[in-house]
Amino acid sequence: MAKTRIIKRQDRAYMELPPEMAKYDEVEFFLLRDGYYLISPPLGSSVPEQKVPPTGDMSEKERTVLKKLLSIKFENRTPAYVSKMFSDSERETLGDLEQKKLINLFKGRKYVDGVYNIPDSTYSLVQRPDSRPSVPQTSPSQSMGTIAVLNSKGFVIIQDKREAFAFSEESSRELKSGAVIGVKGFDGKFYAVSREYFSTAKNKITAILKKDMDLPSIASTTKLDPDGCTAVLRLMAENGDIIEKKRGVFAPV
Repeated sequence: MAKTRIIKRQDRAYMELPPEMAKYDEVEFFLLRDGYYLISPPLGSSVPEQKVPPTGDMSEKERTVLKKLLSIKFENRTPAYVSKMFSDSERETLGDLEQKKLINLFKGRKYVDGVYNIPDSTYSLVQRPDSRPSVPQTSPSQSMGTIAVLNSKGFVIIQDKREAFAFSEESSRELKSGAVIGVKGFDGKFYAVSREYFSTAKNKITAILKKDMDLPSIASTTKLDPDGCTAVLRLMAENGDIIEKKRGVFAPV
């Protein structure tokens, strides 16, 4: 864990990012929970090829364990919870990953026992293509970044068809159980939200949607993220809870 100084200018706060972030024109912030944020390169941005140190090489077993860890919400990645979710063999592999510094145990005031943290450099390793020859197919690893966003933000909007397919395959159990709700919009995008986020956002929208309102007004009034609000509105319209009277304008039924 590293610290950086916050510079305050005219009621605004600025901070210095790690040198490797200098290659991006912008970054994205994800609220993990109150007081904790995840800063990452823009989703879908191309990352220049980097040389990986020998200690960064991973076996397929380690890669599989990392994918499983990635599918768990950040706040749930406590040693106790992970220990219940992982087999003896997987826990042993988890220890190897920690020893190789591909993951680390982050501790703080809200995480006294710690939570497993996955550095950005390890994310790129998980998504590296397997060097062994194989039949071209959609790799589950393509959806791991998408699942991480869903877990941290509660919603995700997918524009690429192949990525949407990979996400659906990887999240099939959650989609079937209703823990995650998804719908394909008329715009060709795939919208997915967690059941918890949908329930909270739906209640906020229902409380204020008493007449025709456009999407920006709904998001602003409910204080929802515009993308998250869009995803929930699409799902509500699909369920018949509201109607979209014209493009981007919604009304109660």
